[in-house]
Amino acid sequence: MTTSTPRIDAHVHFFTLRDLQRAGTRLPYALPAPHSLGGYLDRLIGAGVRMALLNNVHLSILPDSSHVFASFAELAQLQRRDPGRYGGIRLVGTILADPAYATAQRLAHPQVQGVRIVLHDTPADAIRDDAYTGPDWQALFHRLRGDQHVHIYAQHAQANLKVLRQLPPLARVLIDHLGTCHAERGADEPAYAELLDEARRRGNVYFKGPGYRTATDPAVVAPFATRIIERVGPGRLLLEASDAPHVGRAARGSAYADRFTALAALDFSTRLAEAAARRTGLAAETLLRGACPDLFPSSR
Repeated sequence: MTTSTPRIDAHVHFFTLRDLQRAGTRLPYALPAPHSLGGYLDRLIGAGVRMALLNNVHLSILPDSSHVFASFAELAQLQRRDPGRYGGIRLVGTILADPAYATAQRLAHPQVQGVRIVLHDTPADAIRDDAYTGPDWQALFHRLRGDQHVHIYAQHAQANLKVLRQLPPLARVLIDHLGTCHAERGADEPAYAELLDEARRRGNVYFKGPGYRTATDPAVVAPFATRIIERVGPGRLLLEASDAPHVGRAARGSAYADRFTALAALDFSTRLAEAAARRTGLAAETLLRGACPDLFPSSR
């Protein structure tokens, strides 16, 4: 049976074996298997899931975002071949945030919606106070269109905060994994509260799911989503995402890929939204994809 409401995946990675052969040797996680757009869609369609929007995010271990641009061509080919099966799906992408790579030409592509800063588990004290304030970075931020955003991935709230404070005030920002991958520090961690307060002050910062990299139990993650709603606003959450193919490991050592498929991850984000909705009285739908028009406007 096909689900009645089309879903979105605000964070997914598509890449080939050839892409992986270009990865570096010092990796923050085990080398994943190739993950194709066509295979991903076929599995979801086979499970009765209709997709409306996908955001192919730069894979951190790759030297550039050629895999993002290749996915645009792949979906166009699929839609020409079988419009009944693949039609109606919109694909956008987030490319590597590097001043030399994110050129005006690449950013001008109509499907590119942002640039991704990748810090993994870098602690805040290892990030320079001027890491993103130099003329090359300022030129990059100036090249962004009004509908594009800066996507920050850092596992520590303090690291996210340090980067956020260096970005131009008018830059729209999307912070990965609810702003922290350390649920054990609690939703009232002072650094997390500072991050949310800075996000509220700026007025253009959003927080993205799916949430399982904060903790793999929605009940544990719900307080973080609730704090974002309380301190930043309900329209600043975008929970519906899979982060497929689920690279890396949870805090207790289990591989995310052993626990999640794309559908299971999307269902996790739904359970998280429902848990946060019960706490706040808001509609789960708002928390899942209410911020989508701001971050991925369909006018282009």
